[in-house]
Amino acid sequence: MKAFAAATAIAVTLATAGAASAQDLRVAYGDLDLSTASGAQQFDRRVNRAVRTACQGGSLRETAQCAAALRAEIQSLLPSVRREEYARGHSTRQMAMIPVHYG
Repeated sequence: MKAFAAATAIAVTLATAGAASAQDLRVAYGDLDLSTASGAQQFDRRVNRAVRTACQGGSLRETAQCAAALRAEIQSLLPSVRREEYARGHSTRQMAMIPVHYG
């Protein structure tokens, strides 16, 4: 069971500036259907939680740079099939329907 859990979680090791130790973060995705909007949104919430944990204590600019880099790294560590599912999950999100009247 541990092997399965390890295979369905992304592990990221961050070296914090000036720190003697690294910070390990895990983002689980094995229980999610990333091809659905709700699964992709839940994965985003988990990623955002990991980002908030890891990217704190710096200036606003440093925090934003850390967050962008970490999000990109986490998504790049997804297996290619899961990345494709995640992309489909994002494309299924519906935008608000606003009626447009011409003329």
